[in-house]
Parts: sequence; C-alpha cells; structure tokens
Amino acid sequence: MSQKRVVISSFGCCTPLGDHYAAIEESLRDGRSGVRKIAKYDTATFKSHFAGIPLSGNFPTHDVRRRFSHDEFYTRTAMENLLASVSFDPGAIGEQRIGCFLGVDEPVVDIQQTVDLAYDLNKVDGQFANLDPALERHFRVQDFIRYDPTNALRTVHKFVPFKGPASVHLGLCSASLQAIGTGFQAVRQGRVDAAIVGGVSAKVTAEHYIGLESVDIIATDERLDPTALSRPFDARRSGYLPAEGAVLFLLESLDACLKAGREPLMELVGFGTSTNASHIVKPAPDSGEMKLAMTRALKNAGLQARDIGMVNAHGTSTILNDLHESAAICAVLGEQVPVTANKSLHGHMIAAAGAMETLNSLISLRSGFIPGTINLESRDPDCLANVSPFTLQRPVDYCLKNSFGMGGLAASMIFKRIG
Repeated sequence: MSQKRVVISSFGCCTPLGDHYAAIEESLRDGRSGVRKIAKYDTATFKSHFAGIPLSGNFPTHDVRRRFSHDEFYTRTAMENLLASVSFDPGAIGEQRIGCFLGVDEPVVDIQQTVDLAYDLNKVDGQFANLDPALERHFRVQDFIRYDPTNALRTVHKFVPFKGPASVHLGLCSASLQAIGTGFQAVRQGRVDAAIVGGVSAKVTAEHYIGLESVDIIATDERLDPTALSRPFDARRSGYLPAEGAVLFLLESLDACLKAGREPLMELVGFGTSTNASHIVKPAPDSGEMKLAMTRALKNAGLQARDIGMVNAHGTSTILNDLHESAAICAVLGEQVPVTANKSLHGHMIAAAGAMETLNSLISLRSGFIPGTINLESRDPDCLANVSPFTLQRPVDYCLKNSFGMGGLAASMIFKRIG
C-alpha cells in the first residue's frame, strides 16, 4: 500500500512567546524571551520565581477570571486558534476518519486539597474518627476529570468531534513529539484522514517546583538575569527552566489538504523513536537512544545525514542532556549542521515541549531563518555541536527535531519546507 504525504494545515497555540504566528516569529528572530515572574502562586519561599508562562495563563488557579484549570484553558485556547485560522468541517471528512493524539502531563495530587483534608481530620478526638465525612467534604466530582490523563482528549472533542483512534502520551519531555509521530503514522498509513496532534502542559505549580528544587534540577543562579537562566550548551548552564502552554496541529494528507483548499504549512517526512531504561534521569553513556532515534527518523524519511539543514535540539540546559545530545548530533549528522535550542527563549514546556519546538521549526522553515540560541555566551568546550547565538537568515529544506525524555524515551522527527 502506498504511503500518503502528511502535512500540517493549521495550528493553534497558547505559549510563552505568544499565541499567533507573527508574535512567535518575532521572538524567534529577535531572541525575545518569554520568561516572566510567576503569578500563579506565591513564590516567596521558593528559590525559583520565574518560568515560561503564557501571559493569558499567569494567574492564580483560584482566580475568578479562570473558569477552567490551566491545562484545560490552554487546550481550549489552542483549539480556538486552530479552528479560527482554517476552514475545517469534520463532517466533510467523516468523524470516524479523524483521530487525536496528545502529549500530556501525568496526573498530580492537589496539595492544598490534601492539606485542607488533614486539618479537618485533626478537628475531633480519635484517630480517623471523622475520616469518612472529611473525605466526603473534600471529594469533588472534578477530581474524576482532573486525575484522568485523557481529559485533554475530551476538551479537543468539544471542538472537533472525532471518532477515530485516540491516545495520550505521558512520556514527559518527549510526550508531544511522540504524539505527533503517532498521528503522522496514522495519516501516512491511511488509518485516519486527519488528526489533531500536539501537547499541553501546566506544570508551573508549587507542587512541581518543590520536587524540582529538592533535586537541584532547575536553574536558580541568582547572579543571572531571569531571562538568562535557560542557556543550552553554555558552559554556565545549571539546569532547565520550567514552562507551560499548549500547541496543537491539524494533520492531514497533502492530497486532502489541497482538495479542501487549505494551505499546507509544513510536511512531516520521517519519525524515529528509541528507549533506554537503564536510568531514570541519565541518558545512556553512549547516547545510544538519541543516536538511534535520529538514525531511524532519517531512514523513515529516506534521507541521508547531508540532507538535514538544521537541527532543532531538545537542548534542556542541563549538564548531561546537552552533553549527550551534542555527542549524538555530531555522531549522526556531523559537527557542521546548524543547531538551534529554542528552550533558551521559552523554557522547558515538558509534555508540550516537542509540539512547541515543532511549531518553531515550522515558522523557521516557512520564514527562511535559523533562530539563534540566546544566552550562549561561552559554549561548553565538550559540546561540539554547531550551536550559534545569532539568527541565521538561511533557507532550509529539511529540519530534524529531537525530544528526549527522562527514562530514555527518545523521539526524532524530520520536517520538510513546502514551496
């Protein structure tokens, strides 16, 4: 069976760099950071006070302006923007021929709800004497939804009533690129005619930051300006900067896109994955999973290393990840291919990171430039990848995108410029 060519025909987003093409392009081209002071919760007792947060989402969870949880708000905003920019009638395709594949955060316990429950349990004498009424008081029907990782699928379904295959990926940092790859394969193989794919994350929370600060995995160097904390491949990098938001795409075959009168924005041509479960955080000593994901993506696309004109790196700004990814890029593609690390601009969007950087790649390919990696003041001499702090005005035909999650979940995808 012949494989279909797969394209992105629309996108919608809610990100630290903005919610529309022009704003994100300007940030990428000019090196304008999306890092800002956290207003979602009181950071007074924390080491970290900044993150990459969409302006529209930087309010406390209990704020009266917020009708939805942050992750649902981001998903709804992204879907509204996606459908506003394209004429898409699910009925014309057939709801059973539309799928949905998303990268999402793992469910977490509401710490404040737990604290309130503990206070209630201590209001009467006797251990567990009031456990049942306390649990009944603090249980909320919304908890069924909040602890269900498929809730994002329901939110998308309210906008596009798909009835085809659907799944969520919980692969942390590589979750949304894994989801995009799953949708790519489904359309390419003809299992669906269209798919909503991407990622959503809302992990800039007090609970998440407590854990990250306890293991010293996030950047907290007080000598640096907050916008300079995320510095992939730089000698002074000390950890990643958390971020959040949502980026969603409409995938369809090139033929269907053109037949419907929609403009293809970028073509997806290859996808590769690999796993190394030898350590919960550290990459394989030989960067094996990273090299294998990139090699498989090249093979899946029918391309050679020399065909790749740009790498959009995972580039977390952590010591080990950047070192291993640089080694893997050089081993598979050589030391000359230009590399950009967008997390320097907006931080690490975790489950939405791959989707955000896919959108950045789309904008870069369409607008003919390679974004600079800001905050790269002194490149780590052990990182030999060709990373530059300067934006390069250069048309590129093929871009390889990496997303490498904790626990060795690696994904690479190759995009092709259209036109």
